[in-house]
Amino acid sequence: MTELIDTTEMYLKTVYELEEDGVPPLRARIVERLDHSGPTVSQTVARMERDGLIKVAEDRSLELTDDVIRKHRLAERLLPDVIGIERRFVHEEACRWEHVMSEQVEERLADILDDVSTDPFGNPVPPRTAEHPRPSADEVSVDRFAGRETTTAVVSRIGEPIQADAEIIAGLEDAQIVAGAEVELRVS
Repeated sequence: MTELIDTTEMYLKTVYELEEDGVPPLRARIVERLDHSGPTVSQTVARMERDGLIKVAEDRSLELTDDVIRKHRLAERLLPDVIGIERRFVHEEACRWEHVMSEQVEERLADILDDVSTDPFGNPVPPRTAEHPRPSADEVSVDRFAGRETTTAVVSRIGEPIQADAEIIAGLEDAQIVAGAEVELRVS
C-alpha cells in the first residue's frame, strides 16, 4: 500500500513540477522524468483519474490538485526555518512528512509559518484555496541562456529535481546560489 501511495504522490508532484517549469504535463513527459514505461504511466494516470486525483484535459494534458505539493513545501519551509535542519537534507525529509501530514496539521503549519508563499528554494507554496500559482512570465530556465557570452540573472527558484540531490544543494549553498541570489552566467 505504501508503494502505491508513494507512486501516486510522485506522479502528482511530477505533473506539478512540469507545470511550474512551463512544460505541458503530458504522459510522455512523465515517462521522461521518472524513467517509467509508457504503459506503466498510462495505467497509473488512469487509476489516478478514476480516484479523482487527476483530470485528463481535452488536449491530453494532466490537471491535478495541490494538496501534496502544499504539504511538501510547507514541510520544506518548517524544517530549516523552525527546526534548523540543513537545507541540503530538507527535500528528502519533506518527502517523508508529506505522506503522513493530515489536513489539520497542514493548516496549523500554514498558520505557524504565517502563510508563507515560497519554500526555501523559491518554489511557490500553493495557497489554501484557489489554483496553484504559475511561474512568472519573467522567469526563464537557465538553458535559455545557452550561447550567450555572459549575462546576469536572479535565481527565482531551484526546482524539485535538483533539490533531491543533497550534494548539489550543498554545492549551490557553498557558492551562495540560493533563491533570490544574483548570479553571473558564463559560457564555459
